[in-house]
Formats: sequence, structure tokens, C-alpha cells
Amino acid sequence: MAAPLRVTLDQAARDELDRRYQTTRDATTRTRYQMVLLRAEGHPVTEVAQLTRCSPDTVRRVLKRYLTQGPDAVPHRPHLGQPPHWPPAWQAELVRVADLDPHEVGVDSALWTCRLLADYLASVTGHRAGIETVRVALGPAGCCPARPRPSRGGQKTAEGGGAAWGRRITAASPAADLVPDATLAEDLFPEDLPRLLGLLGRADLYLQDEVEVALHPTLTRVWSRAGRSGQRRVQAPGNNAKQYGFGLVDWRDGELDFALADGRRAAPLVAQLRRAVARSRSRGRIAMVILDNLGIHTPKGSRLLRALLAELGEDLVLVYTPTYDPDANRIEWLCAACAARSPTPTSVTAWQTW
Repeated sequence: MAAPLRVTLDQAARDELDRRYQTTRDATTRTRYQMVLLRAEGHPVTEVAQLTRCSPDTVRRVLKRYLTQGPDAVPHRPHLGQPPHWPPAWQAELVRVADLDPHEVGVDSALWTCRLLADYLASVTGHRAGIETVRVALGPAGCCPARPRPSRGGQKTAEGGGAAWGRRITAASPAADLVPDATLAEDLFPEDLPRLLGLLGRADLYLQDEVEVALHPTLTRVWSRAGRSGQRRVQAPGNNAKQYGFGLVDWRDGELDFALADGRRAAPLVAQLRRAVARSRSRGRIAMVILDNLGIHTPKGSRLLRALLAELGEDLVLVYTPTYDPDANRIEWLCAACAARSPTPTSVTAWQTW
């Protein structure tokens, strides 16, 4: 049986341990100094373990370190693990490109992610590393995720755009294979579903929604040098002009109506619905439009829309998606698919040709 670990302290050693216990900011280290002090007061190892909520083995290990190496050996010693295995050329290239815009090295993205960095470095250096390895390597290189700082640029003004029929979403477009979701619960179907299905044979089915276009860039976190001096700077337009795009697409043939407006208001929506009805009337059909529950989309929230429905009668049928379920309107999928394949527009003019 091993001899009990006895700790005898003179006044100087006790004062030093008490000073370290009172001044250390690490809770684990403070508990370890407390173990030594409690054992010096005569408490058994098992009782010290109960008082400090640690295992007896941990108490014995701390006491042995103190008795053999002094108070400097009491704090917890982290396990450093194995040294890094990445080549120096790989790390040098990582540090170099982390400060660059991804487009400068042929990567089609506005921001660097660990996955993009890992893929780029594998193609350039031939060394394949995981995203966690990239994140760990960026730390010693002085990089951290930080929000960029806007830099005031030249004044820019938004240019408005008129309505346009004639753009077509073809079979080669990102949304060509999007089909309605047949898994919706029965309680999410419209109450007048039988009537709507009866009208569908002689109706053009449209999907409608709006999108906000802001000239000010989104300041999300990016990899940059630690500290304020290393913070990325992003040129801002000075005037964060906003425009709202009103889009309406024929689900069957992909014909698109798009218009820009200064606000998400009922007047541009009503004008767009009138164009849809005129188009359907010229084809001997009615216009059935699927849209969400925004206030300007409902007769209750818009006087102009209420008057339009009374004027057009059965030539215009509005169908609303379930509340808080934007994916129920497949135009949301179309916007997401197009955004994933196109660069982010930097101006309203660029948005018009997006």
C-alpha cells in the first residue's frame, strides 16, 4: 500500500499558495491550489476530493506534483498533441490568399470559407487538408473571423427600371426541374381547392414575389488579420439606395414579368397583375397567381388590390401560400437557384441585367 501523501507547509509556503489561490484567474488552477491547502490542513485525500468535486486520483496527482516540483507544477498542463503535418508551402499559400479577394485567384465567391480554402490549396499545392486543419492553421498565421469595416466610396444613385415581359426561363434554367411539393398536409391546402382545380384547366398559373436590392454590401464575417489594423475594408456606396424587384413568372412556359420600384407598395403589384391578366386574356385564359400573405397582396391590406379584384372579377384569381412557409411558393426556389449561379449585383443597374 502506498504511503499517504502528507503536505507540511511553513508560513512562507502557505502564504505563497494563498496568494496564488487568491490572484489566479483560472478556476481549475485555483481549485488545484485549494487541494494543496486542504491537505496541509489535515484533510484526507478522499475528503479533499469531495470538497473540490474532483476524483481522488486527480488530488493525488496534484499533490505529487507539488511535493516534487513546487507550486509552479500545480496548474493544469494542456496536452499539446502532435505537431502540424502540413507542408510549409501549403501554409505560406494559405497565409497569402487569406488576405485576397477569392476572385483574384479564380475562385467564384465573394468570401473565403474553410472549405473553399481547402479546395483551392489542394488544387495549387497538391496537399489535401480538411476544413478543420485550415481553421487551425489560420490561427497561428494571425487570422480570425471578423466583420469587415465599410469604407466610404463614391456616391452612387439607383436607376429605376420599367416593367418587362419577354424574358423566358427555359429548360436550361436552374428552376426547370422544380416541381410542386406533393407532401403538404391536407390542412395546408386552400379551402376552395376543388374550385381552383376546376379553374386550372383554363388558367395561366403565375408565381409572384418581391426581392429587395440594396447597394450597401452585406458585412458578414470574413477571414482577416487579427486586430483592428488587419480588419478588412469594404467599399460602401455612401448612399444605401434600395430598390424592390417585383417578379411574376408563368409556371408552365417560364415567361417572366419583372419591374423595379422604390418601395414594396401595392401600386407596382397592381400594375403587374394587370399585365398578367392582359396577357392571359389575349390567350383566351384567366390569370391564377400564387403569392404569399404580405399585406399588399391581400384585399384586406390593400385598397388598390381590393378595387382591382372587384374590377377584373373571375379573370384574376389569387391563391395564397400557408403563413410562414415561403418555400410553398416555388418562385422562392427560382430566386435561390439563380442567386447561386450568378455573381451578387453591385448596383441596381447590374441587377437589371442579372
